[in-house]
Amino acid sequence: MISLQNITKHYPGGIHALNGVSIDIDDGDIFGIIGISGAGKSTLVRCVNLLERPTSGRVIVDGQDVTDLTGAALRAYRRRVAMIFQGFGLLLQKTALDNVCFPFLASKGRITDDDRAKAKELLARVGLADKANSYPSQLSGGQQQRVAIARALACDPEYILCDEATSALDPASTQLILDLLHQINKETGTTILVITHSMDVVERICNNVTVLVHGRVVEQGPVERIFADPQDETTKALLGRVSWNA
Repeated sequence: MISLQNITKHYPGGIHALNGVSIDIDDGDIFGIIGISGAGKSTLVRCVNLLERPTSGRVIVDGQDVTDLTGAALRAYRRRVAMIFQGFGLLLQKTALDNVCFPFLASKGRITDDDRAKAKELLARVGLADKANSYPSQLSGGQQQRVAIARALACDPEYILCDEATSALDPASTQLILDLLHQINKETGTTILVITHSMDVVERICNNVTVLVHGRVVEQGPVERIFADPQDETTKALLGRVSWNA
């Protein structure tokens, strides 16, 4: 379980990105965090893998307080928590296969024959066995994101953080990526945290959802209940039940 306990994040200049956010994410869940731009979604997900350090509050993972980890302990923790970005984050001068192999290089300083064999299996798993020697510029956006997913799976993560992973994709590619993430969750039990501004994405893939507004939780619970009976005006607007200036 990931337990975010009263997370705040303040930046110089009086910017309060997160204000007392508390969320529990059960193992094996597909959990959505939604809000409009500036709600604090990306800051929150970066606090989970400690790319951002909370100003206050604690990040508890499987009962361990990881908030202040450094050095080897931090690197070991991050190997358990993979991240998929909106911009794919691929190395442009590396082939798809070499991109998937990169986590092995980063963690061990070398890539073995077994690593390459595993990377090829992962590319096959995401439907790109024939693109192993292609460069990112030769791939569509949806294909690049599938390479990014294969790379995320390289170190057998317990958690996958998806930061607007489908927002740059067309509808067909979005559906393919969501189906792939759902399949990974079903087959491996990997917990997936989905950061998005789209209620459609939440409805398609998530079991539970938290709604953020100006760095605060305004609503959270099972997707079915939130969709059936939204309480906050922002949730209603995201669902198209009211206008933004209501």
